[in-house]
Amino acid sequence: MSATTAVAPDATASLWKALAVLRFILLAHALTVNVLRWQRFDHPLTGWLVLTCIAAWTLIVTWIYDSPDRRRWPVLVADLAVAIGAILITPYVLSAEMLNRHDFTLPTYWITAAVIAWSIHKGWIGGVCAALLVCPFDIASRAHVNTTTFSNIFLLILAAAVVGYASSLVRQAAADRARATELAARTAERERLARVVHDGVLQVLAYVERRGSELGGEAADLARAAGEQGERLRVLINGRHSDVTSRSDGQVDIGRELAGFAASGISVATPADPVPMPQAAAAELVAAVGAALDNAARHAPGARVYILLEDDGEAVTVSVRDNGPGIPDGRLAEAVAAGRMGVSRSIVGRIEELGGAAALVSGVGKGTEWELRVPSARTKADIR
Repeated sequence: MSATTAVAPDATASLWKALAVLRFILLAHALTVNVLRWQRFDHPLTGWLVLTCIAAWTLIVTWIYDSPDRRRWPVLVADLAVAIGAILITPYVLSAEMLNRHDFTLPTYWITAAVIAWSIHKGWIGGVCAALLVCPFDIASRAHVNTTTFSNIFLLILAAAVVGYASSLVRQAAADRARATELAARTAERERLARVVHDGVLQVLAYVERRGSELGGEAADLARAAGEQGERLRVLINGRHSDVTSRSDGQVDIGRELAGFAASGISVATPADPVPMPQAAAAELVAAVGAALDNAARHAPGARVYILLEDDGEAVTVSVRDNGPGIPDGRLAEAVAAGRMGVSRSIVGRIEELGGAAALVSGVGKGTEWELRVPSARTKADIR
């Protein structure tokens, strides 16, 4: 999981507020500890000067971190530098007896706040790196190293990792919530459009279908076309052929997308399991299938069309076949020579852009079949 996932503004605001409270608690602890022992300092004036700087920096950095726009890496570096500087001054301020006793450093646990700031802003990797940077200076400030030293180092690194991981989870949750909100807005808009379409376009198509059937003749063909388009429009506004099928990972189930073509005279057969494809690639494949259907409607009116989706794990194959009169031998070559293969070039071009291939098979009395084959999402995840 990325530690710096781009999400809605100030997704980690609650963590920064918690850090502000923690920083003041740690400041109070540092001041209390040093009030109780300052008489044993070798240089008490320097010690209190450093503690005053720590208190002032606590106020300043808390104000800075309160705004997302001010949380920049120079501030994080300065925060860590103040903590390290307070550690480095410890051997000068504390007496030799205090150092030999492995007493607290001058800032005590206050340095933890700077490390946690890195964890919140940069994730667990940034937090752990900040902790590892502080540790050598802490060790260098000691007269000797013992198990307490390593225990403190371990706890500092652990806190950095845990808070950093929590920060990443908060960012991911905010991103998921933003996607859910956007999806809800799209759904509401689609439902609004569905009501508008139902009250207008669908009613007109239904009227044309009914009157055309009553009149017969050429009007019956118009009625059938109106009925098919009405059915496809219903599928579209009901969400079977919309952005709602898109998953959070940017993939769509191409089977559900193709199901939107089901209508009177058009049969669609897809696998029971989802067939995932990148959203952009799926849109191109659906457009190619739509062009093949338009081609069938133009050259084989009244023919039944069958759409078959297959997934062999390496490639996705869509077959668009009709039971029309077919194309006589040599007619395709003549059409190509005469420049009358615009729809076919559109289909072939779309599929070839996806790294696949399109084949047209036809013959007199055998109908016409387009076979569209493109790499599947599992073998070519980044199709351009």
